[in-house]
Amino acid sequence: MKILEWKIYGFGKWNDQSMELSTTQVNLLTGPNEAGKSTLYQFILFMLFGMNPKQRERYLPKSGGAMGGRLVIETETEGVVSIERIHDRHNGRAVCRMETGEEYGEEWLGELLGAADRHVYQSIFSFNSEDLLSLEEVTGENLGELLLNIGLTGSDEIYQTEKWLEKMTEDRFKPKGRKPIINEQLQRLETLDRERRAAEMEEKDYRRFLEEEKRTREELDYLDQAWQENLNRLYRAQQLIKARPVLLQYHQTKEEAEGKDKNLPFPVSGRERYQQLRESLLPLESEQRMLESRIEELREEQAELLDKVDEDMGGLAPSVLAEKEGYERLSHEQEQLEERRLSLNESVNRDLKNMDVPVGVEELDEYTLPFYIEETWRDLHAESQMVEQEERRIEEQWTEMSRTFDRVEVRKAEIEEERISRDQRDRYEKQIEAAYESAAASNPDRQGRTTKDQLYKRRTVGAGAAVGFVLFIGILIASGAGNGWFYLLLLGLAAISGSAAFMSHKRIRILAVSAANKLPISPHGLEEARRQMKREEKLQAEWEHLHQQWKRLSQEEIRLEEKRSHLSQRKNRLDAGIDEQKSLYPFLTSLQLAYWEKLYHLLTRARDKKLELNQTVKRMEENREQLLLSEERLKAFHHQMNWEFNSKDVQRGWQRLSDWIHEQERIDERRQQLEQSILGMKEKAKTCLDRMKVYQDKKYELFSMAGVDKEEDFLLKSKEKEEAEDLHARLYELGQRVEGMLSDEEQQEYAVWSMVPDESFLHATVEKFQAEKEQLEAKKKDTQKLLVETTSKLQSLERSGRRSETAHRFQTEKDRLQEQVKEWAKYQMALQFLRKTKQAYKDGYLPRVMDAAERYFHKLTKGKYGEIFLSEGTEVIQVRDGDGVVYNPEELSRGTRDQLYVSFRLALAETMADSFQLPFLVDDAFVHFDKDRLDTMLQILEDISLRNQVLLFSWRSDLSVHFRSAHTIELTS
Repeated sequence: MKILEWKIYGFGKWNDQSMELSTTQVNLLTGPNEAGKSTLYQFILFMLFGMNPKQRERYLPKSGGAMGGRLVIETETEGVVSIERIHDRHNGRAVCRMETGEEYGEEWLGELLGAADRHVYQSIFSFNSEDLLSLEEVTGENLGELLLNIGLTGSDEIYQTEKWLEKMTEDRFKPKGRKPIINEQLQRLETLDRERRAAEMEEKDYRRFLEEEKRTREELDYLDQAWQENLNRLYRAQQLIKARPVLLQYHQTKEEAEGKDKNLPFPVSGRERYQQLRESLLPLESEQRMLESRIEELREEQAELLDKVDEDMGGLAPSVLAEKEGYERLSHEQEQLEERRLSLNESVNRDLKNMDVPVGVEELDEYTLPFYIEETWRDLHAESQMVEQEERRIEEQWTEMSRTFDRVEVRKAEIEEERISRDQRDRYEKQIEAAYESAAASNPDRQGRTTKDQLYKRRTVGAGAAVGFVLFIGILIASGAGNGWFYLLLLGLAAISGSAAFMSHKRIRILAVSAANKLPISPHGLEEARRQMKREEKLQAEWEHLHQQWKRLSQEEIRLEEKRSHLSQRKNRLDAGIDEQKSLYPFLTSLQLAYWEKLYHLLTRARDKKLELNQTVKRMEENREQLLLSEERLKAFHHQMNWEFNSKDVQRGWQRLSDWIHEQERIDERRQQLEQSILGMKEKAKTCLDRMKVYQDKKYELFSMAGVDKEEDFLLKSKEKEEAEDLHARLYELGQRVEGMLSDEEQQEYAVWSMVPDESFLHATVEKFQAEKEQLEAKKKDTQKLLVETTSKLQSLERSGRRSETAHRFQTEKDRLQEQVKEWAKYQMALQFLRKTKQAYKDGYLPRVMDAAERYFHKLTKGKYGEIFLSEGTEVIQVRDGDGVVYNPEELSRGTRDQLYVSFRLALAETMADSFQLPFLVDDAFVHFDKDRLDTMLQILEDISLRNQVLLFSWRSDLSVHFRSAHTIELTS
């Protein structure tokens, strides 16, 4: 596979860039640091193998646009294939297009590349200075192991599989381990075996202990029953002692309640109801007294306000005050107009000052600025710029034409000096013609085709081809950058002409050599004559081409003179237009043409401000007349009211009038409020009396139900009723407490409702039951101890019945151990097979890599080191020099170690050539090579380029001289 070209849409610093590569030469991409070499290196890897989204974000274009590109490759099986990847399209997956127009995806590209993924590619066909730098971190045996692993690189799956198999076997068994599965299973089997043997020794006296346990349990049940009965009696006696104070209160309260009648005639909740009525009547009575007092106060205030009302002037004042708002509005407007007048006047003067043109404020009204003047001034400015540009362009063309004239004249003079004289040219022609005639005479079979005219015709054809080639070069030089298709056409014609000239020259040379053998002139002299004539023909063709170019330049000189004349006429017309405008607007004389259009806008804005200023002054005069009329009416009202009026403080007069009117309105409003308040309070007083009557009726109704007429009798009877109810409620509460403390059985046994039990009798009963309880508990404790001993012996014997269960568990765990051993054996066999396969791979494949690496290393070191081999046992890479001294890699110099590393990479690529035909990428990997090493390395790369395409990225711009033939691409930072 070889890369023909690439097109970068956007990748890192690269944006919209295309490059074509050579398939037979080393492609040398040079440029200084930060020129983008490493970015191109990553672009190729991205196009072939892709990147994940996070990696792609690092190379998003710095100047925006799509991230991606197109890579055109040539393969032996599929021909030319175009690979396109775009970051935000198809999730960065490749789209492959064939020459036939068919499209394929990422999977097809993977099949095309075969087993080569990114890791394989970078391990075999790509290395850079960072790879050599990372090699510095590996020394001694690690370096040999690293290079050995490179030889086995195709994927890291073999390494991962080997590590996984080792982990699986070690997780299952280690000879001296305890954690692995099989080790733990062996320990478990040993424990079960000990338990099984112990269980077989414990099967005795089981029946006897069962009978003894039964008797002991029956005796313990009897003791529990007797203990519980005794405990109940003790609890009842103790509860009665606790309840005795409550029983005593109950019987005392019962005696008091028997002398009270709880059925006296009295309303239900009578006292509370009477109290609520009293609380409701008190605020109503207080409110009634307060309303009567407030009505009297309002009548007095109403009489005082009536003396302050002036009904005569009250009708005139509002009409005068109605003009206040208009007066204030006009005054405020007058102030704003004055500020606006001053601002406009200052702005107009400032604008005229900033314009710096001889125009006064009063002259603004004199000059008319119609709408078309702006366009006229703009056209004059544009025409002035175009005239200046045209004049500058003509001068540049004239200067360039003069330089070209000089070059043509100098070259024509050089050609005249280089050409041979006429006599020498005639002598050379005669020698060549004589040689052709002699050659034709000595070959009768070709006499018809080698006459003098035919030989002259062939020579003319050759000369014509040479002239065509020279014309082609001249056209390219004269025309500069042109159409690409036109160049391709000229290139094809030049190739045809050159081919014809070459074939004609070849046939002429054969005839000339043949004829030279029969002439007095030597073959060397004939060859010199032919060379001089060929050189003369080329010089003649070049001279004619220069002469034609000289004629074209003369015609160009005439055209430039015509352009100069036309430009002079345009300048005259432009000056006339400018003078006309200056005569109409004299102030333009002091201003450059480029600023006329801007001055038009400034003058227009200044004239608009002047017009607004005139209108503002007129409006101020009208407002002043209206203000004087309003002041006269206000002054007349003040005289009628005998108030002092100051014409300099009119606002104070308006305020005094407004305050007087507001005071009259407030008095009138207050009189109305007082009238409404009096009516409202009278209505409230009536409502209050009605509400009081309702409560008084309810109070007399309560007196009637209690059978009394006065409040004192009602309260006394209420107290007697409450005392009787409290005693009966207390008696009921104590009875409930007794029932809660004593059960029905205890109440009947001790007859608590008829009398209070004797306290000394109760204490004696408690002591008796307590002694019986202690005796029963001692017997229970001895019996329980005997039961525990018997039960323990039974449980010990029952374990002997688990012997079969223990044996079953032992066999189950043993079977499980066998399965685990089988599984461990499978992993162990797989691991041994993988290691044998790796060893077989090394034995059969690695020697080829070692031989190739030895050959490259020998060549790179100029034969100083002749052998590379692996040490026995450790398989560490070692080298032997010409004197037989063996070195480890860390004993070599930095440059020699780099050569050793590069030798292995080249050897690996050569060995893998049958499986992979991919481009070889090298990124500044030879920074530690001296000149001799570098020359040898570049020759090796040039040899590799015949088999694999080579792309060499370097900051050195002088590397191209070290190659026999290289395709150089210069990158700029």
